[in-house]
Amino acid sequence: MSKKQHNTKKSKTFAYTAREKLPRVRIKKQWALSKHFYLSETDPQIERDIRETERAYERFAKKYQNKDFTSSPQTLKRALDDFDALNELKGHAPLYYLSYRRELDATDARAEKLLNLLEQRLTKAANKLIFFELAIGKIKAEKQRAYMKDTLLAPYHFYLAGVFREAAHQLTESEERVLSVKSLTSRDMWVSGTEKILNTRSIRHKGKDVPIHGALMQYMDLPKRERHAVWSKAAEVLEDVAPVAENELNALYTDKKITDELRGFAKPYSATVIGYDHTEKSVEALIDAITTRGYQLSHRFFKHKKKWLNTDLAFIDRDETVGALPELPFATAVEICRDTFYECDPVYGAIFDEMLSNGQIDVYPKKGKGGGAFCSSGINVPTLVFLNHNDAFDGLRTLAHEMGHAIHAYRSKTQPKRYQGHSIATAETASTYFENMVARRLAAAMDAKYQIPFLNNIICDNLKTIVMCIARFSIELELHEAVRREGSLSWKEMQQVYKKHMKRFVGPAISVDDRDGLHFVYKPHFRMNFYQYTYSFGNLMSSIMLNRYEADSSYHAHVDQFLCAGEHASVDDIFSAIGIDTKKVATFTEGLALLERDIAQFQKLTAQPDRS
Repeated sequence: MSKKQHNTKKSKTFAYTAREKLPRVRIKKQWALSKHFYLSETDPQIERDIRETERAYERFAKKYQNKDFTSSPQTLKRALDDFDALNELKGHAPLYYLSYRRELDATDARAEKLLNLLEQRLTKAANKLIFFELAIGKIKAEKQRAYMKDTLLAPYHFYLAGVFREAAHQLTESEERVLSVKSLTSRDMWVSGTEKILNTRSIRHKGKDVPIHGALMQYMDLPKRERHAVWSKAAEVLEDVAPVAENELNALYTDKKITDELRGFAKPYSATVIGYDHTEKSVEALIDAITTRGYQLSHRFFKHKKKWLNTDLAFIDRDETVGALPELPFATAVEICRDTFYECDPVYGAIFDEMLSNGQIDVYPKKGKGGGAFCSSGINVPTLVFLNHNDAFDGLRTLAHEMGHAIHAYRSKTQPKRYQGHSIATAETASTYFENMVARRLAAAMDAKYQIPFLNNIICDNLKTIVMCIARFSIELELHEAVRREGSLSWKEMQQVYKKHMKRFVGPAISVDDRDGLHFVYKPHFRMNFYQYTYSFGNLMSSIMLNRYEADSSYHAHVDQFLCAGEHASVDDIFSAIGIDTKKVATFTEGLALLERDIAQFQKLTAQPDRS
């Protein structure tokens, strides 16, 4: 097939003019851990916080263990109030602090050692509380129903419903303690070990040593020839680390198999779905919708792109387009997000400004720093965002995505502390809502000459989030099922599973080779027990929400209601309260219709003779 010369020349920096009158803000680009947590790993406050928590757990256990505290609504309410008060403790703050230190520098041995020791201490202390929920779970069914109607216990009804539901999968107290204690060696140290090896690796590019995670974050945005050169070097690193990942994943999946068998979970993802306050029926309807209609849309898009570009496309070329988008430095990305957030709701803009000025966002990649991006939040600890920012448009979308998590975390703090968390399914809805809102704001400000590459960017990103993540879910499921059936897999077998499902995702228009199967080595999601479906679910839900908001701005009240819901209700009930029925296949179809609309628009634009 003839090759077309693509425009890969870097464009000028994107110029953006804010609509809102934005307050001034001083941007700090590194985490200020000493301000928000402790001065160092030797700070005596660490030990004080740990000891206070250990003692409080011990006092609670002495007060209630082997006592009858479930016989009446009054006795149960007193016990629940005392249990709830434990949320005021700061014993987990040292673990957050030390894990952040490790994320910033994989060679931080002092943080690593102390983190392991403190995790063991807090696990031992928390094990003294295992009896509490086990005792509640043993309440007779008739009394459970009565308690769920009792007004005195109303503040705890959702919490109690979860305990009652999970009681069927609980083991004895001694068995629960064993599972809790062994998690550090059976899971956490395996994951940490692979991360540590990857975090210290780099490739040589343009005369510089580039951290492997930085290279993997940005290679898709490079010109085609450079993209392939960087990926080739990165793939060598991944293949070198693959035997480590093989042992790690076999250990993790075998450990999960044993735990699932002990708890009586029928499917590898059953525990995750229950833990997310979701239902298997809803998740399986999502999977069916994506692996049918979603795959059809991705095949349609990539087939059209190949024909339009008139060139062969490898797996790492699937985002290819004609015409480069302008560079977008972090300062510009910040301005676009601030403008969007302030216009949507000044509360959201103020949250962003607080995090920018207080050192709660760590921006740039560096040697030893972990890969990817995340938002971390918890009770009695500040919300932090972790980035590996680059000056491509994906950098902007990642910032908006993680700030969506952060705003969700802030707004969830309007709930009592027992409900300040949130299901991963709602968390990924919040993140993609803000990501998509920023993308649409940017589309409105985009010059006509950038419309095609920008729409390509939006579609490719949504295909990754909505469709590709379900392909990854399918990969993870096949790996788990194979380990359960065959005992273990080699890394080359894992590689082939990844390759097979990615081929199903992209269709015949895109070539997928063995090296593409190496992505499983570094993707953290394969260590997170089917977490990936929540990206697809969340993006479809947020697309529906944003579409309704744009059609009627009064829908924002429902959006904020959603953001403030925390985890005071199930996923289905939280969405039902804002007019979205997550139990219907038609709901997922509604979300996919928005993706289909973008693809149709892209086909229309690229059908024009003049693509300049």
